Amino acid sequence: MKTIISASRRTDLPTFYYDYLQDALKAKSITQSNPYYPEKSYTTDLSPENVHSIVLWSKDFSNVAKNPMYLENYNLYFQYTITGYNKKVEPLVPTYEQSIKILESLRNKYNPKAFNIRFDPILISNDAEVYPFENNPKQARLNAFERLCKDLKSLNMDDCRITTSYLSIYGNTLQKLRNGGINIENLSEKDQIEFMKEMVLIATAYGFDIYTCANDKFINNGVNVKKGHCIDGDILTELYGKCTKANDSSQRDECGCVKSKDIGGYFPCKHGCKYCYAQNV
Repeated sequence: MKTIISASRRTDLPTFYYDYLQDALKAKSITQSNPYYPEKSYTTDLSPENVHSIVLWSKDFSNVAKNPMYLENYNLYFQYTITGYNKKVEPLVPTYEQSIKILESLRNKYNPKAFNIRFDPILISNDAEVYPFENNPKQARLNAFERLCKDLKSLNMDDCRITTSYLSIYGNTLQKLRNGGINIENLSEKDQIEFMKEMVLIATAYGFDIYTCANDKFINNGVNVKKGHCIDGDILTELYGKCTKANDSSQRDECGCVKSKDIGGYFPCKHGCKYCYAQNV
């Protein structure tokens, strides 16, 4: 069975480590240290004939849009995060308008079904919004989501997926937000569910479904949200032919992703997102 490559859950390769990615594809293999046992290493075969597809994760696909280079030899699936937050929250992420232009460029080259648009995470704060809504930050976030749905529709992205989840509070996440001057409204689970219902109404009006990954509380409770998998064997099979059905045992039980090999390292991410729990600079 051909291998599915993840590039990468660990950091934004298409934005900040594009040369690293292209060098690996040019060499048709990559040798990496085991992140848990650095003294051990393993090699991943990247020969196009042995790779089923490459799942790319990024908040800025401008490099791919301008020049895919060796990526042209592979089947691609895009995990494209577009949140529309302001620069206080996402200092070095392209603006929403820039992201939509990049998406339009990609749309001209790739099947809309090969895109998962990640409106993720949901962060309730007028401090985070480009267009705050006085005394109602939830409405501001819903307005940003409707804008995204409207633009996806105008780009004929009807077959893409939209995935979302509510902000997970890890470690010093809250402190990082506060240090950045961002005060959030921490919704109860009940309020999260009600908020998600409103998102579903917006998505449905534009002909989209909403998916959520590893967040099963939204699957039931009267919320018409579908269970999503970032690396979805059914979608990849539909797009590019039969692939593995084996679950990825390295992910959470709720995940449901099929097995893949990640070729990213735990390199610093330079987007500087204030909600991110990962290393960044």
